[in-house]
Amino acid sequence: MRALPASLAIGQVGHTRHRPRHHSLRYRMASVLVDIDGPDTPASRNVVFGFNRPALVSLFTRDFGRPDMTVRAWVEARLRAVGLESELGRIQLLAAPRILGLAFNPVSVFFAFRPDGSLAGLVFEVSNFHSGRGAYAVNLPRDHDPDEAVRFVADKRFFVSPFNPVAGEYIFRLARHGATYQLGIQLVRDGQRILSAVHTATLKPLTPSALGAAAWLVGGNTARIFFAILWEALKLRLKGLATFAPRRGTIDTTPGRH
Repeated sequence: MRALPASLAIGQVGHTRHRPRHHSLRYRMASVLVDIDGPDTPASRNVVFGFNRPALVSLFTRDFGRPDMTVRAWVEARLRAVGLESELGRIQLLAAPRILGLAFNPVSVFFAFRPDGSLAGLVFEVSNFHSGRGAYAVNLPRDHDPDEAVRFVADKRFFVSPFNPVAGEYIFRLARHGATYQLGIQLVRDGQRILSAVHTATLKPLTPSALGAAAWLVGGNTARIFFAILWEALKLRLKGLATFAPRRGTIDTTPGRH
């Protein structure tokens, strides 16, 4: 897995709840992949797309990580905590952009590369509806095959869905081959698969024409994600699923302190 030019990712997110009741959710999603130090692309120099500046479609690095650290320092700190020893070069972020200043990112992914271009690690930043954010990171060895999917397991330590307590473990699997991207996350508790989520997308260069061609999807991105999740939550509640409350005063409800 190598760094890519600034890209527009068009795809679909699917959630399948396996226990205690079977339930599925699907919605279309548009994301952008850019270097956190700024994308070198014509799309970043016009009124349609803005990087760290207002525009119809924009991405602000201040929306990620901690407010008291630069995004680069935060990504490096997260990876150092899981064993990173090498220096970092380019860091790329895949996330849903702001649309008219508004955005909601269930999962944002940071790709951290060494100066030689090899992938050093990944950081997954997770957001919930309580303004909380949590992060999961994996450090990769130098001999990691760039064509091999990244797979790792982490204990769940952050509140996301009101229908799941903070218990169990996540199994992450991320693969990116050419223009194809796939992220799969499974929640396992007591040896049973509780939830599966998959984000699949096709990446293309982030250009004004690409944004224009996908305007119908990009324009409704934030509303689509937000209301699809709320609507499905209502249906789950009507199915009688028990709910759990976030842990007050923790990262579950404290933005930017993870």
